[in-house]
Order: sequence, then structure tokens, then C-alpha cells
Amino acid sequence: MLDLLIKSARLLGESAPRDVAIKEGRIVEIAECIEQEARHTVRAEGKWLFPSFANMHTHISMSLFRGLGADLPLADWLQKVIWVLEGEFVSPEFVRDGALIGVAEAIRSGTTLFMDMYFFEEAVARVAEQAGIRAGLGFGILDFPTKVAKSPEEYLQRARSFIQEYKNHPLLFPVVCPHAVYTCSPQTLKKSLELALQEGVYLHTHIAETQQEVEACVEKFGKSPVEHLHSLGLLGEKTLMAHVVWTTEEERELIKETGAVVVHCPESNLKLASGVAPVSDYVRRGIHVCLGTDGPASNDNLDMLEEMSLMVKLQKGTQRDAKAMDARTALHIATESGFKAVGIKAGKVEVGYEADLILLDVQKPHLQPLYDPVAQLVYSAHSSDIDTVVCKGKVLMEKGELKTVDLQEVLFLAKKWKDRIESFLGSKILN
Repeated sequence: MLDLLIKSARLLGESAPRDVAIKEGRIVEIAECIEQEARHTVRAEGKWLFPSFANMHTHISMSLFRGLGADLPLADWLQKVIWVLEGEFVSPEFVRDGALIGVAEAIRSGTTLFMDMYFFEEAVARVAEQAGIRAGLGFGILDFPTKVAKSPEEYLQRARSFIQEYKNHPLLFPVVCPHAVYTCSPQTLKKSLELALQEGVYLHTHIAETQQEVEACVEKFGKSPVEHLHSLGLLGEKTLMAHVVWTTEEERELIKETGAVVVHCPESNLKLASGVAPVSDYVRRGIHVCLGTDGPASNDNLDMLEEMSLMVKLQKGTQRDAKAMDARTALHIATESGFKAVGIKAGKVEVGYEADLILLDVQKPHLQPLYDPVAQLVYSAHSSDIDTVVCKGKVLMEKGELKTVDLQEVLFLAKKWKDRIESFLGSKILN
């Protein structure tokens, strides 16, 4: 018996609707008519089947800070707003509740994998496990004390314990997350790498996000952030670098040669006035590029469809070249490229691939007439057009209804934390 059968979906490259059979999390057959019995059947008449999205950089629990500190540059936003609020509110309860809100948003917008860096990641793990969504999770490692740890050694020990607890989970995988070159000393960065190598896990960090970061790194270490990471041995195929906005010709070649992965976060980079990463050039060079939203407090959402559309339009606009990036490349970056970056065979609607999928309801005025499904997914669709979401063969949302997360609980938690944070702020406006 099949675990899931999707009936009469429209697929790219197929002139007629197809049935898609899924067993043990994988696509096992695609055919015009599959009569095999299934534990669950999804009727997909009139809908298009696409791979789901991989959000490769976020801080999902920061959904509870959404909208605060708007219109500030990165340094002020962090130091004057976020770190003040985190010092007051971050706890296992805060992280758990914020993660539930974020996971609900992610699923509703078609994401089945997210890479997270924050505090109390055990709480995020429990939410992701309950919701049935994939997640690469890591404690942010810093040189200064927070509610999680008092020293780099304590952060690293918490990271090690987390790795050992979740290393063999079917949906979750632990990651080592040194925060950035401006919050981690060379010694902390090297120890983070040692831990990642010892445990055979991925390393995830922020790098070259702003010009100020680059200038400060050159002044302190005599090297740019990318060169600094390379000199410490941190650039490699299992290193995911978020942002990578400001790079030289030589740095781009270093990234390509080492196989390090660039995670582009265009909307957050725009909102915080950090700049526009030259991802069309990265792609042209053969650098592995994937896509992330960054946290829902700096974006201010987790909508990968919006992120993908903005990415491709930015490259066209900044390069003044309509061919700088096309819709199919954008879809690949937002889907298969993200899964591949962490060794997951998903992101394609093909036999043998893991079944991480979305159904798009195209019976909407803004999607009709439908000439080019990929172009119109990228340039015309909204996340509200996503009808059904499947993660590793499990239905997380069907006909717009969340199946693994209680939407009423999400809304209740959002109001609870809004009241608490507003009470703390009083009449003070953080700006």
C-alpha cells in the first residue's frame, strides 16, 4: 500500500495530468493513472505540483519581535532593539512559542525545510518534530554571555550536547552555528570548526553582511570576513554562509574553490540597508547558492515565494540586464539547491526524490491565463495560492488547512507575547 497518492496533478513537462505515488517518504511512481491503494489520497485536479521551498537561513523564534525596530540599520537594530528585548524575554517558553508561530507561517507558504540559528534550540526541535517539518538547528555561539551561556566554552558544550541528542533524527539535524566574525574570536571560530568536524555536521554562520562589518574585520585582522574565515579553515563544502553581500573578485574565487555555500537573504538585506548580494555573478561562477528569508524580525516574514521573486527581480534591476537571472534558476535556488546543500535528495518532482512538494491553486485571476507555470509561479503567485504542502511524504497542509499545527493556538500565543512585550516597552518606542 502507498502512503500517499496525489491524483491528477499538473506537472512541468507533461501535457496531461499525472498521478504521483509516494511511499516511505519518496516518490516511487509518476503515471497517467495509478490504481494502487493508498493510506491517504489528495485530489489535485486543476492544480500544479512543484517542489517545496528550503529556507536556508532564519531565526524562526524571532517571529515574536516582528515589526519592532523598523527602519533601522543592522547595527542599531541589533544593539538598540533586539539585544535589549532578548535580554528581557528569551527563554525556552519564548523560543518554543515563537517557533510555533514561525513554523505555521513557513508551512502555509510552502516551506518544508528551514535552517535555524538561535537560543534554546531544543524548544525549536520539539516544535518542528511535532509539526513534521524538516529543520537544521544550531545554538548561536558567541563570545559574550547571554541567558544560554556565559562563555564560548559553555556555548560549545551546549552545542555538543544538542548534536549528540539529535544527530540521528529522521527530520531534524544539528548544526554548529558560530554567529559571525564580529561576535566570535578566531579561537571561538576554530573551536566551532573542530566541533563540526568531530561530529560530522554542517557549520552555519553570518558573513560579509555589511560594509561596516568588512571594514571592521580588515582593521582588526588585516583580512576581509571571507578571507578571515578561509585563513581559519572554515570555508568548505559543509559551510553555509548567510548574506555574503560584500565580496571581492578574489573572495568569490575562494568561495568557489572551497565549495562553501552562499545563502542569499535579499529582503532582509534590503530592509536593513545592507546592500544587494551579487548572486547572479555567484551563480555564473558555479558557486552553490541557495535562499533564505533571515529572521521574521528583519524581513519581516518567512515567505519564500516572495523571497524568490524579489531575488530574481533584484538581479535584473541591479545588473540592468533582463537575463541576469531567469525564473527557472530562481526556482532551483529556492528548492533543490537548498536541499542539496545539506545532503537531502529533494527539490524535484521526480521518481527517487523525497516527496517535499506543494500544490498550487492556479484558478485565480492573477494566475490566469496560465502560459508559463514556472514564470508565473515566480512572478505572479502569492503564498496564499499554495493549497497543499507535503514534507517527506506527510501532508502538513491540505486545501489551505494546517494539519499538524493548531492555528488558534498560534494566534493565542502571538497575542500573549504582544501584551507582555508592550507592557515592557510601555510608552517607549525603540528607534
